Formats: sequence, structure tokens, C-alpha cells
Amino acid sequence: MTKSGEIILIASFICLFSLFGVIQAEGEASAPAPAPTQTQTQFRVEGRVFCDVCRVLFETRLSKPMSGAEVRLQCRNRTDESETFTVEGKTEDDGMYSLVAERDHENEICETILVKSSMDDCNEIPKEKFTKESARITITNKNGIVETTRHANPLFFVKKEVSPECAQVFKELELLPEQIDQN
Repeated sequence: MTKSGEIILIASFICLFSLFGVIQAEGEASAPAPAPTQTQTQFRVEGRVFCDVCRVLFETRLSKPMSGAEVRLQCRNRTDESETFTVEGKTEDDGMYSLVAERDHENEICETILVKSSMDDCNEIPKEKFTKESARITITNKNGIVETTRHANPLFFVKKEVSPECAQVFKELELLPEQIDQN
């Protein structure tokens, strides 16, 4: 066999094996991930709670994860607001919580809600118009989300007094004193 014949034979084998790899990959990709079924009715809701030491109502580099804070997952009927499901839990050392919701709550409003702070000097729940002490979460398998773990927006308590280190953070964020409600 000539040298060019050997090269053609090797190239043919490479193309053939590449084709087998593409066919196998397409077969795996086209197999849909198993969707949750009506019998699979357990959802995990994860989130975190922190202390806003600068009272800016959002997380900064000085915000502290809150260990031992109490949170509640609560679902309500959309029409009459009656409570349909509730479970409570506490945050871990890193401020993270994980709550298990039983069954599908497709036609209900579900929220994670702050219950109690674990820090005496950081236990105020913000009451401004644009803030909430809760985070809405969708708990259903009928919305196109295959994963059964849901991630809630972070929740926070605010400190009674602004920490002195916050002045530097305000400068870094280019916040002016009149833009910050430090009460």
C-alpha cells in the first residue's frame, strides 16, 4: 500500500469514528430529561438571609450572612387567600436555607417569608414601598422548569444603626448621602 493510500485509509477511519460519536451524542441529546411527574411532588426551595449593615436595602460587600434566622415557606389560594401550605426552617451558618414543599402548587401564590432574626442588633424588617419581607417562588412542574429545586431571591434584615465602615462602601458605589435613607 502506498503512503497516500495509508493516509486515505487513516482519514476514512477518523471520519467513520467521528460519525459514530456524533450519532451517539445526538441520541443522548434528543433523549429528554425526565420531567417531574404528578407522583414526584416534592420541591426544594433554597435561598439565603443576610444582615444589611449599611441600611441601603440591597447586598453590599459588608452584608453579613445570618445564621439561625427563621424563615417560612407559605402558599395561599389565589382567589380567597386561604393558606394551603406552610413549612418553617432556619438558616445555616452561611445564611442559606433549604425548605421542602410537598405537592404541586400551580394555582397558588407561594412566598418565602422572614419570620425572626437571629441577631439582636439586626432585626428590623424593611417597610419601604419597594421592599418586601418575602420572595415569591413558583412551585409547580407545569411551567417548563424541569429542575425541582427553586431558588428564592435573598431576604434581609437591616441593622438598627449604620456601621461606620459603610461610608467607604457608599463612596465605592458612588452613592450620595441624600440617596441613602439611614434612619
